[in-house]
Amino acid sequence: MAAGQLKFSDGSSESALGATIAARAWDWLDLSVNPTYAWAKSAPVPGGSPAQLQGRSVSGVTDLPVNIGISHEIPGPWSPSVGLSLGITLPTGDTATVGSGATGVGVTLNVGFAPTDNFSFDIAAGRSISDNGYSAGFASSSPTSLALSTLVKAGTTSVGLSLSGDVGAASSGFESAQSLAAGVAIPVGRGMSLNFDGSAGLTPGAPTWAFAVGIGTTASGIVAATVAPYQRLRRAFGQGTKIKSKPRTK
Repeated sequence: MAAGQLKFSDGSSESALGATIAARAWDWLDLSVNPTYAWAKSAPVPGGSPAQLQGRSVSGVTDLPVNIGISHEIPGPWSPSVGLSLGITLPTGDTATVGSGATGVGVTLNVGFAPTDNFSFDIAAGRSISDNGYSAGFASSSPTSLALSTLVKAGTTSVGLSLSGDVGAASSGFESAQSLAAGVAIPVGRGMSLNFDGSAGLTPGAPTWAFAVGIGTTASGIVAATVAPYQRLRRAFGQGTKIKSKPRTK
């Protein structure tokens, strides 16, 4: 379970409460769903009516992200691993509130290395294969995104740092998004972890800031495990990521 809040520089914001249900069907196959309830407020409209000046507030169940991933660990120096996942966001949300009304489909390729037991890093690239967008980066506005992450273990605590965002031009009417995220995972019992994650936007298209707190069982598998801060933030807000839900350029 995770709860979080984010805010954009134009005044729009979102709060969310989400859950991730994941299972490792086989040693190489991971399945997960991410039901989320969100409260969103649009940016104020300069010069508009009093209601517009305050921005429109909506809430409801978001579209449902579903993930199917395959992964493989390769014997050798630095313990390389590779994962490929198919992500689908089902249009379960009400289009009058926080739903998109369309199915989003995307693929993500993840390559990771672990030079030591206490240090690892990975590269993830995502590509939307549908009109309404799905990408690997947190709060992306481009069909293609890239994320770089590193994870350091200090005893039983893990600390992560991620840089994620758009590659290439953003979709028409949207601004490019890049974010820097950091997080910490603290064991709180056998198989349980308490996570704190936050991000800062590096460009106008990304949230100015975002934070999330989560707790749950430690997911298994390369694809299902959400060890990178940007991955945990994305799960907290139930994002695929939907391009259509991002703020338009003023």
